[in-house]
Amino acid sequence: MSKQGKIFYGWWIVLLMMVISGSAIALTVSTYMIYQNQVINVIGISPTQFSLSTTLIFLTSMLASPMVGRLIQRHTKPTLIVFLTGFCLSYAALGYVSNLWLLYILAVLLGFFFTGLAYIPPGVLVNRWFIEKKGLAMSLSLAGSAVLGVIFSKYITYCIQHYDYSIAYISIGAGLLISGLLMIIFLLKDSPESIGLQPLGSEQLSAAQAGVMPVSGAQSNALVHYSLKQLYATSFFWAMLLAQFLAGFVGGGIVIQLPVYLQNTFDLELATNLLVLNLVASVFAKILVGWVYDQLGLRTSTLIIVGSILATCFLFIMIRSPDMWLLGALAVIIWSIGNCVGTVTTSVVSSRTYGPEGYGEIYGTVMRFQMLGMATGVPAVAKLYDMSNSFAFVWSVFAVLTFIMLVAYLYGLAKSNPLRTTAPVVVTA
Repeated sequence: MSKQGKIFYGWWIVLLMMVISGSAIALTVSTYMIYQNQVINVIGISPTQFSLSTTLIFLTSMLASPMVGRLIQRHTKPTLIVFLTGFCLSYAALGYVSNLWLLYILAVLLGFFFTGLAYIPPGVLVNRWFIEKKGLAMSLSLAGSAVLGVIFSKYITYCIQHYDYSIAYISIGAGLLISGLLMIIFLLKDSPESIGLQPLGSEQLSAAQAGVMPVSGAQSNALVHYSLKQLYATSFFWAMLLAQFLAGFVGGGIVIQLPVYLQNTFDLELATNLLVLNLVASVFAKILVGWVYDQLGLRTSTLIIVGSILATCFLFIMIRSPDMWLLGALAVIIWSIGNCVGTVTTSVVSSRTYGPEGYGEIYGTVMRFQMLGMATGVPAVAKLYDMSNSFAFVWSVFAVLTFIMLVAYLYGLAKSNPLRTTAPVVVTA
């Protein structure tokens, strides 16, 4: 059977990931820079020194990803408990930072524990629980980052304005630790088989394999059954890894530096409103993109998402004055779709490309390249801006890199097709 009562239990796993992974991404990516001005004034460092902490977060995550992927694949529940505890304690400890080196030490710890919460758990768990509606389930799992990004940004700003930034660090860390542990302990089931179920859509797949229904019903499970070592010997895998690096470089560079760009282009109030508009639009964009992947397939959907990044870059280039706020609003809405390249696209393309054997390690390797891109993309935006004193130059460079990313994705998808087979329903615990 594949259902328990009227609601398939996998949707509770999706809800869990919305909270756990969504919180980790929102606190580390979407809202981390909100603290910058307050922290640098208190401990006496420069903005560049503070922004280097984000690079340390992503570099640490890059190095840890394959190992963490293996841990989550083999010991899902205890691994999530350990990483949630470490993440929350590290985040809360940022409220006590008194010097630069302590900031950097905590950034390394935060990056390590971030790895076990953010992108890998949804990729592994949704891949176990869903065959049908995998795109929607993946997008919903990651949509929590946008919802919680709005909530956390408002709460952090309120604490800064009325109390102290350390209150935000400590209260958010404590609240997430308590609520997250309760959800993991009582909601998380490692696999459908552990509670007598099968992945959603397994009946249709079995029927397709038996010839009872059209074989197209099994296409979402046509996978490349290669080990990581075998994948390294293929050109398509390296093309995919290049695409992942550029997704992190371009996507991470834009999302982290977007608040800075908006504040440099518009007044503070308008910049804040545009940032909130982007976060709200991202909630709907992630859900929409998941549905698009289910309906249109990998190639067309990826083309739409990467094309949205190109459109965003062109719109940003066209903005020449603060009066062009309508163009800015259109740009941040379109960017909410393009920003899915590092979340929904990464997860869905991976889950529909690589077989279940060793999936955690393979997905961790994919995330390693994306995190390397994020670690280098964030300072690259600042460096390109310093070189030219123009964000238009930054967006022009990013437009070229986005086109290369699109070519790499399309090549990888095309070259992987001959290696795909109709996969048996196998779940590696």
